[in-house]
Amino acid sequence: MEILAVGLAAFFQLMGCYFFFAQPEDRCSPAPDLASYLFLSATLCFLWDTNIYPRRFMHMTRIWRILIEIVACILMAEVGTIIIWCGLERILFSLTMDMLNLMQCSCRPSPFLYWLSGLITSLVSGAVLWYVLEATDDMYYIRKFSRNLLATMGISWRMFRCYMHMNTKGKRRALKICQLAEKVRNCRKASRKYCESDDDEGCD
Repeated sequence: MEILAVGLAAFFQLMGCYFFFAQPEDRCSPAPDLASYLFLSATLCFLWDTNIYPRRFMHMTRIWRILIEIVACILMAEVGTIIIWCGLERILFSLTMDMLNLMQCSCRPSPFLYWLSGLITSLVSGAVLWYVLEATDDMYYIRKFSRNLLATMGISWRMFRCYMHMNTKGKRRALKICQLAEKVRNCRKASRKYCESDDDEGCD
């Protein structure tokens, strides 16, 4: 889907705006909201990877595709959060209550029930999110981004430590080298653009 459609669906969900289904007057359950956010993230990742616009309509202008995907994305997001997750959350909370009753635990008004239900619902919604990320290959890109980020942070930290251990003369020399390297990089970019624009075969 278009990033605009997914972004608008996420914005309306976070703002509590619903267009196709009535928002429950009472909450789906007294459990914490973390599980709802995790399931919403899974729904948005699924929509991001889904293409619902028919190929036979591709000859139409792009504005029609954007409008249709916005409406469909908002509708499917509401179905996922209000119809699917709200019902599932109520079932999980009811099962938690039944389990506590079987254990003869008189801790309904205490925070124990609140955190226990939050743990159970978060585990379920987290499992759904993990499944969607694995199914849509988003987990691969997340791992790749994490590895690149950690490698970049490690190199930057080592360079910073090396710089801090230098004396004043060494720091000035390092800054000059960085400035010269930046100038060389900019000159190469400018020459490459010039060669591409003029189609000069003699330029490297």
